Amino acid sequence: MSKSYNYKNFRIEILYEDSHIAILNKPSGLLTHKKNETDDNPNLQESLKNQFIIDDTEKLKEGIVHRLDKDTSGIIIITKNLISKNKFKEMFKNRYIKKNYLAFTYGILNKNNFEINKNISRNKLQRTKFNVSEHLGKNAITRVTNVKTFHGSVSLLDCEIITGRTHQIRVHLLSLGLPIIGDKDYILNKEQNFRLKNMDYEIRNLVSLFPRQALHSHKIEFNHPILNKHIKITCDLPDDMKDLNINLQ
Repeated sequence: MSKSYNYKNFRIEILYEDSHIAILNKPSGLLTHKKNETDDNPNLQESLKNQFIIDDTEKLKEGIVHRLDKDTSGIIIITKNLISKNKFKEMFKNRYIKKNYLAFTYGILNKNNFEINKNISRNKLQRTKFNVSEHLGKNAITRVTNVKTFHGSVSLLDCEIITGRTHQIRVHLLSLGLPIIGDKDYILNKEQNFRLKNMDYEIRNLVSLFPRQALHSHKIEFNHPILNKHIKITCDLPDDMKDLNINLQ
């Protein structure tokens, strides 16, 4: 059984730890790090201070080498010193870390496996949102595999991100007409209402009222750059997504 620690109203699991890194299960609702000095929202970085000895000079991001959106749950790597941080930054940049997410979406993938290769750029009007783009922004690649479909209306998808762009999975799936259940920012009202009509009243309510994007960082795999061993960690769905899965059956 994995260890865990409490921070404010959150329980954070330690899925793996050595003297260079820790791999944690971030709960939904928790920021990865502060947005700025005055941000006093609970965040994962703050929780590290009483749990790990971290030798890092990057202001507000001590121990943070990549991030998950606030309402996305699951696996995140923490680095304990600048040597490991720099090595992992390089590994992320060179795509040496395999990352898989699970997402519940409205709509059905028209084939079992699909690669989305579309640039992602910042929305000109709403600067906190992103869009797919022909020529602007940065190249982004997501490999999508259909795990299961429910009621001809909802899919459970495995999404492997080859690149790590902000909101990548959410934006890429939306571009296929597959918005993530519970996502407040990336919505297709007509598509979602059409899919909801195929469900029983109770299931329709459960899906339409799901309180956050149903997206979970589920698996990570890499060769440890310092200990020279292969690491593969999986992380079960959190309770809210487990309940969604059970009730959709």
